[in-house]
Amino acid sequence: MLVAVLVGGCTGDGTDAATASMESDTRGATDESPPAAGELSWGTCRGEVASLADLDCSTLSVPLDPGDPSGETIQIAVARSASTGSDEERIGSLVLNPGGPGGSGIEFLANAAPAFPEELTDRFDLVSFDPRGVGESTPVRCVDDETKDEQLTGDLSPDTDEELDRALADQEEFLAGCEQNSADLLEHMSTADVAADLDLLREALGDEQLTYLGYSYGTSIGAVYATLFPDNVRALVLDGSISPSATEEEQLLAQAQGFERTLANFVAACDADSDCTIGPDASASIEAARARLERDPIVVGTGAEARTLGPDLFDLAVATALYDTTLWGTLAVSIAELDDGGASTLLSLVDRQTGRQPDGSYDNSSDAQTMVSCADTDERPSVDEATATAERILTAAPTFGPITGFGALGCLGWPAAANPLPTITGAGSPTILVVGTVGDPATPYEWAQQMSDTLESAVLLTYEGDGHTAFLRGGACIEDAVVEYLVDLSAPAPGTRCPAEESEAGFTSIRDEVLTQFEDAGIPEEVANCVIEGIIAELGESGFNELILSGDQEQLTRLVTAQAVRCAAGGGD
Repeated sequence: MLVAVLVGGCTGDGTDAATASMESDTRGATDESPPAAGELSWGTCRGEVASLADLDCSTLSVPLDPGDPSGETIQIAVARSASTGSDEERIGSLVLNPGGPGGSGIEFLANAAPAFPEELTDRFDLVSFDPRGVGESTPVRCVDDETKDEQLTGDLSPDTDEELDRALADQEEFLAGCEQNSADLLEHMSTADVAADLDLLREALGDEQLTYLGYSYGTSIGAVYATLFPDNVRALVLDGSISPSATEEEQLLAQAQGFERTLANFVAACDADSDCTIGPDASASIEAARARLERDPIVVGTGAEARTLGPDLFDLAVATALYDTTLWGTLAVSIAELDDGGASTLLSLVDRQTGRQPDGSYDNSSDAQTMVSCADTDERPSVDEATATAERILTAAPTFGPITGFGALGCLGWPAAANPLPTITGAGSPTILVVGTVGDPATPYEWAQQMSDTLESAVLLTYEGDGHTAFLRGGACIEDAVVEYLVDLSAPAPGTRCPAEESEAGFTSIRDEVLTQFEDAGIPEEVANCVIEGIIAELGESGFNELILSGDQEQLTRLVTAQAVRCAAGGGD
């Protein structure tokens, strides 16, 4: 998105694009009238992210309850980046899901489309959607922004009766809000419901069979689709697999231990790299920072905008940075400079995880995530059972167990699941490609192994690196294998393993990462440097980091456009 804005600024078109994007407060809705049920009518996107990316947008009407096709309907927001190839080259649509649950497919498509290889963009329309309840689709909302802030600033790892009572009260308040504000969708947010929507989307797109790429939770959507609609599958790529059969405790434990392993990889890489600002004993530096925040949390901002970074949010920020090796350098600098802008950057990392927006509001991703998780399972533990689960996870994963284990409280008192996950088999579907990353903290590699064993026609492709998911970030070996499968339906040989990218664990700054993106897009280094340095001069280094991490499209558009015009006019001197 930064590249698109910079190019616009350099060609003189950026001001109009910025104005158009800032006039809209929605993401993916279209200016056109809603189409008839089951049809798509593509029009101009009104959302700032989608419009800047020049996507087409539409909405699809689907049944609230897939078991009652003639009943009440809801709206699914859809976006498309049209194929750049000829009619003879075009295969159909490649439908994408970024994960979550709660992730906006429209935002993902707007940001990721330029990174897709030509072999795919020539052959496919890239299509994504906000799943039911998410983003611009008929939304769910359980609690207001003030309540979310209060709950996040509470104790995320209760270890006293008083703290546990507050956590339980927060959970009761959340469920009551869901029941009051989103009663219709409360029992119709399961992955099986989303898979049914996906099949209606496939039909509306005019594809006889589905070609699909799902990341993280999106792999669950794909696996359920293959189980429920095997005859409608053309090709499915499941990258960063969710476990197809784990219990809630098994999932929480595996994730906590996955983050522990990736933290160990981060520490080892930092200690071996002279550019890492918290080496050569990164583990001690992290523990010292956490202990300091336990004693004396840092307040960022003043007045009504004041926020506090304590040990729980520190751990959540560390976990967020471990998703992506390009953030490892930023994490190290933030820990080293905790009192000099680092705390603010760490809170920006927390915001990426919680859906907090630059203006202090929240998207509904966390609400949707809980609703999907509880709609997918019949597990309803008691308070004692959930607490015992949390204690076991804390013992097995001492760093991330405290903020992970109490996820077991999430479905306390929740209504029974109306359409829970089916038993995953994929029986009858053609070959499915499962991609697993050895150092994935959020969806551990063993889950990819489980998924490939469970799906009857699956082939496992392994990436030997770190970070969450592999396609578009794991190098040529991964990219070539996925592209060949999607285009030619030729899966890699069983047991294929791709080496880690040599530079993936470099401790570079966000500034260096943005500069690389500009240069990879063909923007001259002199112009790119001028724009970046101009923004840093205006905001400061920590302010620049927070801007990039926040994804504040309005401010990004304004600053990048202004600096691009200045640099193009010779103002970089």
